[in-house]
Amino acid sequence: MKNLLCSTAAGAILALLGSMAFAAEDPATQTKPYEALTVTYDTTGADDAELKALVETLKTAIATGDVATLKANAAPEVKIYSPMIGFPDATPPAALPDPDKRPGDERLDQAATLTATGDVDYSREDLDGLVVDLFGNALDRGTLGHSKTAGGAICSPAEPIFDRDKALAIADAAGMPSSNLWILSEETEFREKANETSAVLAKLPAGTIVPFIEGSVDGEDGEADWYSVALPSGKVGYATNDISLGFQATSVCYGKVDGKWAVTAVVVPGI
Repeated sequence: MKNLLCSTAAGAILALLGSMAFAAEDPATQTKPYEALTVTYDTTGADDAELKALVETLKTAIATGDVATLKANAAPEVKIYSPMIGFPDATPPAALPDPDKRPGDERLDQAATLTATGDVDYSREDLDGLVVDLFGNALDRGTLGHSKTAGGAICSPAEPIFDRDKALAIADAAGMPSSNLWILSEETEFREKANETSAVLAKLPAGTIVPFIEGSVDGEDGEADWYSVALPSGKVGYATNDISLGFQATSVCYGKVDGKWAVTAVVVPGI
């Protein structure tokens, strides 16, 4: 799958997994109809004026590379969550242990290193850059909402809410593993063939969960810009310009400490 809205090392891993995604030998004969499912978001409290002011402060700091301001807005205690990449577990994992009781700004450093690969001895400049990138990836979507992964905290971006059993039923109907389920980030037309003039089989709204079948499908014009999914009708549909969302995303989460909003948790999907 191409152009996934993911972050740094986690994004690279997701892109690789997408390119190696399971595909049925003959998906046209293997997929079955299923009930369409669209995710929702819990944005209760996300319109709090003080919270929105904090988010704007963080955005300004990201734009200018002002890591000091990012860290100054970290709570004394910052939790780090590292759920597995892909379809989420029924019960989110607990926060990573912090036996040394590191202060919030140091925990941001620790979280930032999880976005990169390899055992590297980072310089202060490298760490600062990773922290800025972590915040940038998290706030890039511009959404706020409660996160089950982060214990119900309000996070950037908002975390999708969906019926897990219905999602698994979709994967089963398509003959795909749950890891092939993705969320459409925008309204998308799916055609009968990998051809701009082919008939439109379905137009699915943003937020729809679809079973991904194959990426880099050769179109009739010779360009490999198409991808295919199993549609609710049981047919296989083709579309271009894939910008799909995974269920897990790098996130920055907020809570009130002594009556003031602060960064209280970070979510960094891992493998």
